[in-house]
Amino acid sequence: MSEEIEIIRRAIEGDEDAYQKILNTYKGRVFSYVLRLVKNYDDAEEITFDVFIKCFRSLKNYEQSRPFATWLFTIAHNLVIDFFRKNKIEYEYIDEANPAGEDIEERYKEKRELERIEKALARLAPIDREIVILFHKEGYSYKELSEMLGLPITTLKTRLHRARKRLRVLLKSDR
Repeated sequence: MSEEIEIIRRAIEGDEDAYQKILNTYKGRVFSYVLRLVKNYDDAEEITFDVFIKCFRSLKNYEQSRPFATWLFTIAHNLVIDFFRKNKIEYEYIDEANPAGEDIEERYKEKRELERIEKALARLAPIDREIVILFHKEGYSYKELSEMLGLPITTLKTRLHRARKRLRVLLKSDR
């Protein structure tokens, strides 16, 4: 039995340390993902909190054949969609570490480039931004994204290709 499955089993049994371990392991990634989508710190905090409340309440329904992170990010995705709907935000279907020893000028250039990428990402449609973040930043496979977002793999590949193309155009025009 994997360590993660053991932690989940303990959490289902009510072990507070197991809940804390799950929270500590995933809260940063979930918050980062949600913040990039909703673009508001307070809303992202609240949604992230709701993700873990829903996760812990539904833990007994988790299918151990699926990766836990995929299941958790599906909850996050659904709560972000609910947030968009509640706030009438259209959801249409159209931490970078600096290595030690790097000089200040290089870090500044890297920071500026990351800001440019974040600005370009923010200009994508929410579904495209979400796909790019989950695929490139979080490292999910097409199959996992398909399960999380409820979209066919071919649609995901097409949307990701178009989003990358749009990002290139946005980044070129921002120079």
